Amino acid sequence: MRICVVRLGGMGDILLATPTLRALAAHYQTDQVDFVVGPGMEAAVTGVPYAARILAFDRKKHWGAGLPGFLKTLKAEGRYDLFLNFQPSVKTITLGALVQPKQTIVFKKDRRKQPDTGRVRHAIDDFAKEILSLGITVTDRQLDFFVPDEARLSLAQKLDITTPFIAINPAGTRDINRWPPERFAQLIERLNATGHRVLLLGGPGDMVLAQEIVGQTQAPVENVAGKLTVKELGALLEKASCVVTGDTGPLHIASAVKAPIVCLSGAADPDRTGPTRPGDLVVINRELSCVPCQARSCKRGDIACMTQMPVQWVLDTIERRMK
Repeated sequence: MRICVVRLGGMGDILLATPTLRALAAHYQTDQVDFVVGPGMEAAVTGVPYAARILAFDRKKHWGAGLPGFLKTLKAEGRYDLFLNFQPSVKTITLGALVQPKQTIVFKKDRRKQPDTGRVRHAIDDFAKEILSLGITVTDRQLDFFVPDEARLSLAQKLDITTPFIAINPAGTRDINRWPPERFAQLIERLNATGHRVLLLGGPGDMVLAQEIVGQTQAPVENVAGKLTVKELGALLEKASCVVTGDTGPLHIASAVKAPIVCLSGAADPDRTGPTRPGDLVVINRELSCVPCQARSCKRGDIACMTQMPVQWVLDTIERRMK
């Protein structure tokens, strides 16, 4: 059974689909699942046991003149029995048609409140519904993310991971999902005052934000923003006493490696994309009528859901999660 899965988008978008893909591979007893992801996202599924090939599809590079070459690579191992399009668009639907699989399933996003729960369907379950027609039910909602031993070793050479620490990820894809830098600085000071070691995380694009936070606090904080690979980040998160983050890629990596999580949520609906592991906690102000709006930008203009989130709320939640 040969399967091709298309899931572009961010790291978290890919990880949220992994319970469905694992169930699919287990049902057909196959490790012949090819993943088509966006450029730079290969590490999301590198090393998962059911991955045969991981192909980066660059919508600028591989569309038009570059499409025949990408199709040749995709079809090199033979015809697919199933093409699972978890990122429907004109380009990916066209790609699926040109591959000529025996069967195609196209994901249909459902953000409606479900009558049985009164809540929106979590993204994990939204993906899972697409393979019910194949007679497959996803019962294990744990996310998959593989951390190789080499990443653990290289991390240990960069950083002391034997002393307990709280990991803080201040970044987010959109401003509407970010807690203000000064609040993170205040949180670090409060955590330091109670004897906690703090590591500040972030990718290469988050280094300015991380430095801004460091510059606003006198408390010791270890800034590793831009210094770790994605796999090293996974190795770090699996050792954290607690991970404090907004709804963004590192949240889902932390969930996959079973780290204790405190998620800061406002616009993003935790019922849709928040942590699902037992014990993990969400800080959110549901007294605001617009929360969660799930918008890309704040219609109020003040991002009150995040800017008005008190440090004490977050501190109290961290203490509860670490008990």
